[in-house]
Amino acid sequence: MYKEIEMFYDQYIDEPKLNEQSFLGHFDIFHWGSLKNDLSACANLQRKPFYKIALLNGIATYYSNKEEFPISGYTIVFLEPMTRSRFKTDDEKISATYCVCSESFLKGATKLNLRNWPVFQGREIYVQSLSKEEYHDLSRLMLEIEEEKNSDYPFKEHLLRSRVFDIIHYIQKSVKRNDITPVHKEDTLDERFFHVLEKAFLNINPENTLAGKSPAYFADLLHTTVDYLNYSLKKATGKTTQQIIHERIIEEANVLLRHSNYSVKEIAWCLNFQETPHFLTFYKKHTNTTPLAYRAT
Repeated sequence: MYKEIEMFYDQYIDEPKLNEQSFLGHFDIFHWGSLKNDLSACANLQRKPFYKIALLNGIATYYSNKEEFPISGYTIVFLEPMTRSRFKTDDEKISATYCVCSESFLKGATKLNLRNWPVFQGREIYVQSLSKEEYHDLSRLMLEIEEEKNSDYPFKEHLLRSRVFDIIHYIQKSVKRNDITPVHKEDTLDERFFHVLEKAFLNINPENTLAGKSPAYFADLLHTTVDYLNYSLKKATGKTTQQIIHERIIEEANVLLRHSNYSVKEIAWCLNFQETPHFLTFYKKHTNTTPLAYRAT
């Protein structure tokens, strides 16, 4: 994970190097002005190796796996590490403050299940417009975080974590949900499976191919049996392990077809198909069309 974060800083942040920390995980806060002048990388659909909170004032558009989120004025955006997103703006006056942290930092020494929190559920971007008063409240919290980050207070990690959750709770108090899962609940096997599944598809490309795609492969990663994994997933989702993996492969194939210049042969290789005809048969079986036909739509 540290290597992925280091690569992010090399690509995006106009700083000499990633500062070393003694925290349980990675944490940082920076501004739009700290980003490098060449923001073309922001236009690429990709995942970031951390949870991100962005407080913005301006006009821009976020794009995720399937959705487009135009923003204007005061806005706050939440993304979790498994969310594939890109960003575009022509607003020369846009301002933004970004708070980023790894899962280990947010969890600290607790067993929080972050994927049960409304702002981090699913793999889509959470976007909320703000009033001027709300924006100023959150700007004040961001400023406190930045000042604390630069302080020499020996327990600042705990204080920083608390301030980040102040922002999360500030927004979640306005979420009208009656079925929010208690956040003290530990991850179940099906939840751990989806986390491992998404991690397997992180930054898929011809040099970083899908390592495995069988139920046995994922059961082994989770230190369980295929039968028990099937039982847990069937109970939670009504689908078998194989069905879920196949659906995820098709989803990734469609993303690569739509958002990359890889050939069908390269995409087949990315998704661990040794022979392109096998991938074509698999794709046609699950979509009733061909990869090239999908790309052309």
